[in-house]
Amino acid sequence: MSFVQNPKNVLHYAKVFTEYVSQPLQYHIYLSGTHEVALNLSIEHYLFQKTRPDSTVLFLYVNDPCVVIGRNQNPWLEVNHALARRGVATAGSDSMDEVKVIRRRSGGGTVFHDRGNVNFSVIYPQKTFHRDKYAEMMVRAIRKTNPRARVNERHDIVLDQGPLLERQNRSDPNDTHRTSFGFSESRKVSGSAYKLARGRALHHGTCLLSSPNLPSISEYLKSPAAAFMKARGVESVRSPIANIIDQPEVKSGPDTSAFQYQIVEAFVQMHGLNVHELSPSVRSRSDSGILEGNKQIASGILDERLAEIDEIHREVKEIQSPKLLYEQTPQFTLSSHTCDEDSRSRPPLPKWFPPSARVYLKAKQGVIIEARISLFEDARSAEESTFAGILEKKRIMEVENFWDLFENLSEHDRSFVVNMEQEIRHICAWLDLMLGKITKYPVP
Repeated sequence: MSFVQNPKNVLHYAKVFTEYVSQPLQYHIYLSGTHEVALNLSIEHYLFQKTRPDSTVLFLYVNDPCVVIGRNQNPWLEVNHALARRGVATAGSDSMDEVKVIRRRSGGGTVFHDRGNVNFSVIYPQKTFHRDKYAEMMVRAIRKTNPRARVNERHDIVLDQGPLLERQNRSDPNDTHRTSFGFSESRKVSGSAYKLARGRALHHGTCLLSSPNLPSISEYLKSPAAAFMKARGVESVRSPIANIIDQPEVKSGPDTSAFQYQIVEAFVQMHGLNVHELSPSVRSRSDSGILEGNKQIASGILDERLAEIDEIHREVKEIQSPKLLYEQTPQFTLSSHTCDEDSRSRPPLPKWFPPSARVYLKAKQGVIIEARISLFEDARSAEESTFAGILEKKRIMEVENFWDLFENLSEHDRSFVVNMEQEIRHICAWLDLMLGKITKYPVP
């Protein structure tokens, strides 16, 4: 017995989806028809929370350009915010689209998404969790396009870059941890993050199919503050990356739909299912909004109408809010010179940075809780106290530029600023640069 729904009414469509999710089905296979990162992550979160504990879910989606940081990461340490605001070029036009920065609910490192990147999410019973389980499934799907793919010791998926090995040294084609190519050098195409809760396991990850932004991804994930900031929490591990399909001559963008179906086929084969049980919309990657199911499996292509579900709507709002992105940031320090918390050597400061100045900030949950700034080596307590009074308790994300904080001061503090305005402006510019307010400071 099967049931098919193609509801036109928004509320009815959302109701049908929630009914599918709540039914005692063993499998769910959904493809997203939207490229909105907050909505896709919210749908994923809803599936994680609402599907039956013994069910297994595959959810695939492709996002517009964005940077997604992990649950325990520092956005000022992981992302070049000024570059993200400047955006990426839109295919086929001269316009630039802002690169959104958001925080997900799972751990792991920071990743860049765009229309050439396919994201996969598998939700399944925690008792069968293994980090390589669905990474191996992804390798089987990728190898239909590129035989160099394998799972490495970090549970990432990489492409071996070496030459084809001699016949006697080639690996078993079914071995997802070895290839028949030299592995002295490899490039990462997929990284994963995980979440375990309430008997459920979530394994989701990226898959660089043919990102048009591949040469510049590292720039978006390179914070100018990295050498000056010491943070609690998790820092990303940087790796050389590559596209699964290397087609630089393609100008109109990658075809991700065929690759998504390769993943669906690998999932179906892994679980002993029949592709003919799936919705025609999944098999043809078209007709967003058609949901189909039987007593074992539900499938379909999901769209923005799911934002009408209360839980998904609230999650979208939370993901889009600065509160989740910034106020969950673990404690960190930003210091121009070595200090007790951070004894690393520093790279040269800009030529315009006041030579005798010292800057030290400590922040927690995005709020400056301690500021020690001096303009001279023999710092005066009144000087440091003035800076502290101006900067402490300020929310970094609400500061457009730090010089603005020195406007509208009391007459006493104003005289302090006037006497050393150039030096203070340069210190403010350095803070703006470190904390993503500007990309460069126009000082000769």
